[in-house]
Amino acid sequence: MNIIILGAGLLGTYVASVLSKEEHNVTLVDRDQKKLDRISGEIDIATVAGEASDWKLFEQLFDTRPDAFIAMTGSDETNLACCLLVKNLGYPRTICRIKELSYLDRSRLDFGRLFYVDHFINAEIIAAQEILKTLLHPTDLFAANFAHGAIQMRTIAIPDTWDKSSLPLSQLGLPEELIVGLIIRTNRKGSSFSEDTVIFPHGQDLLLPGDQATLVGPPSAMQNLHDFFSLPHKKLSSIVIVGGTHTAMHLTHLLLKMDVRIKLFEKEEKVCERLASLFPTAVIINHDANDYSFLLSEKVQDADAFIASMHHDEENILVSALAKQAGCEKVAALISDTNLSPTLQKLGITYAFSEKIHITNRLLSILHEQNIVSISSIAGDRANVVEIKVSYDSQLIGIPLSDLSNYLPRDLIIAVIENKGRVMVGKGSRILSPNDTIIIITSPTRIHELQQLF
Repeated sequence: MNIIILGAGLLGTYVASVLSKEEHNVTLVDRDQKKLDRISGEIDIATVAGEASDWKLFEQLFDTRPDAFIAMTGSDETNLACCLLVKNLGYPRTICRIKELSYLDRSRLDFGRLFYVDHFINAEIIAAQEILKTLLHPTDLFAANFAHGAIQMRTIAIPDTWDKSSLPLSQLGLPEELIVGLIIRTNRKGSSFSEDTVIFPHGQDLLLPGDQATLVGPPSAMQNLHDFFSLPHKKLSSIVIVGGTHTAMHLTHLLLKMDVRIKLFEKEEKVCERLASLFPTAVIINHDANDYSFLLSEKVQDADAFIASMHHDEENILVSALAKQAGCEKVAALISDTNLSPTLQKLGITYAFSEKIHITNRLLSILHEQNIVSISSIAGDRANVVEIKVSYDSQLIGIPLSDLSNYLPRDLIIAVIENKGRVMVGKGSRILSPNDTIIIITSPTRIHELQQLF
């Protein structure tokens, strides 16, 4: 595809790099020529310096026959205005990044219709929702819902007390409608650690203590999951959040609706005033969370989770490390550099959420919407969960899943099949039919093959 991206900030640049790796023709537009020169030296994309208000520039870019225009600047108003502008110039599809929830409220005004926006995306909302999914299952490393809630996906850490490590998955005795879709295994060499191994499991594979196992199944099959693996239960009641970012505000809004107690630290007084007006039932404290003695005095270790959601990775990592030192059992750091995720886990900081991963996954699902419904990342971006529709032309139709080994790569697992409203996990006797929606767990390198396979 030919894709025009407006805005060379952190998110715009990251999206451009991912789309370039997928072999799309990307043109990145920004007013800062020096920034564009640096980016073009690192990423195989075209760059154009210009103002967002220059309609003649976008008219010239229309000669490249763009398939999509993505407005990714830090200004909601600029993004909306540019979508309106390029749509009137003939661009076929517009995607608009926004920060404020009010633009999604259609009770009085439909901003999508008014500004000719085909798709709204909000990195902060997506990140907050992903954090919430994990917090709802406090002992889980990851949690998500698919097929309108009919299927859950949860990642757990296999405890050291696990005594079935000699049994292959086919003999574990898991509930009938539950499958293991992914295993992350930490490789130990003496007292040191080497790079984790990503396993797309089959019946003969084993689950070992210390593994991170992603399980897929209906909610009814998940009910006794923690009992099966002897994992502790804990109800979510209180959360500490650091930073008055948009992600923090969206997360606070979601948690307060669930009657969770919120304590939010923010060092800027004006931001605290706004937070206090938005969330009168939350405890808003104007203080720098970098103060270790302050964290201890506020008894942050008593909260169910500690979320660092400031603007910079280094701030979030430092505060998370202090919270861990203070005794917080569960700590999440919002980061933009996904390469830091394994390091954070080894430091005992359990979760690392990246807004740019979530927004890129959403963009990929939009750009591939002919068949692909959604794309999510798990295991530190080392695996993708993809919802995709089976086309009438797929050569896999009518073949039992157990016989598809000759057609599918080993790093691709069909986890769920949705057929005419019926949702089934991907057991060996199941077959694919035209227009089925299936959920796949696969390596990110396989994304470009899915349209051909299905």
